[in-house]
Amino acid sequence: MRKKMLAVVRVCCAVGLVSFPGCDSLKNIGKGQKKTEAVVQRIKVDVAVDTAVRRTLFQERKLLGTLSAYRETDLAPLSMGSVRVRYLPVKIGDYVEQGKIVAKMDDAQFVQTEAQFASLKSQYERSKTLYEANALPKAQFEGVEAQYTSMKRQMENMEENTVLKAPFSGVITAKSVEEGELYSTPMTPGASKGLLRITQLNPLKIDLDVDDQTVRYVKKGMQVLLTVDNRADSVPVYGKVDWVNPVASSMSRTFGVRIIVQNPQRKLLPGYFAEVHVIMGKKDNCLSVPRSAVVDDRVFILKNSLAVAKKVEVGISTENLVEIVSGIGKGDLVVVRGNKALPDSAMVNVVGRQETP
Repeated sequence: MRKKMLAVVRVCCAVGLVSFPGCDSLKNIGKGQKKTEAVVQRIKVDVAVDTAVRRTLFQERKLLGTLSAYRETDLAPLSMGSVRVRYLPVKIGDYVEQGKIVAKMDDAQFVQTEAQFASLKSQYERSKTLYEANALPKAQFEGVEAQYTSMKRQMENMEENTVLKAPFSGVITAKSVEEGELYSTPMTPGASKGLLRITQLNPLKIDLDVDDQTVRYVKKGMQVLLTVDNRADSVPVYGKVDWVNPVASSMSRTFGVRIIVQNPQRKLLPGYFAEVHVIMGKKDNCLSVPRSAVVDDRVFILKNSLAVAKKVEVGISTENLVEIVSGIGKGDLVVVRGNKALPDSAMVNVVGRQETP
């Protein structure tokens, strides 16, 4: 019996000796976790900040449109058949002023008719002198006068079709024949192939279809800001409302609006896409921050290297900014980047600072 009790005591002692090192290990694990948590708490999150300032906010609607030529025309003689081009001094891309001669057609018929007109003009002037001296009956004078007037109009029409002039200032954008070749008038009704095409690039226009909610803010003569694709520089582009159709389209139920865009340097080209910014509201002296600063109705402000979460009430908003009605103050530094999963009062490291205009 005594031997059995001694054996039990020895086993218990052995178990105790084995267990004690295990307990020390658990204690060490706990200490390691505390050290790790301490390290985590000391990690700083990289953020970017901006300043809450008061500014005027504009609510706007963006309308997408395409720049197009203000006007263009296919220039060609009106006479039917074929006629030879005697003079064609322009090429595609040339800029021509209004009234500049851009082409001359074969003038054989014009020269012949001009000689006949000169003879009739002399007869008319003699008849007029005699009529004013009561030496010629009125009926006879009116007959000569009618012939003269008719042939004068015929000469003017022939001259317009022999010597072609630019009807407005613009750029040559198409050319169907070369000098010395025959030009044939298209036989198909409505065909628009001309000898030359002249396109006016200053100004340009944008035609828009505007919904009934937006058209109430669009007024004739108002200035609008444009954002133009392919624009090489950052100079603002503005247009002016030329007209607003007061009657909606029966098909689309939208209202037609035309914007005129001055283009003196011809840097803008037809076909460029443009966003037209229509101001639909304005509010002065708004405390505002970038939209990226607001996360779930909270804004993080910077205090002693800590990002402190503030519950805010928001007001009107624009594409990039939002009004803060309450919750933060003017001049507060707000976190605008790195704030999506940021805990309250987290330690932060400011790696960027932006100044939103």
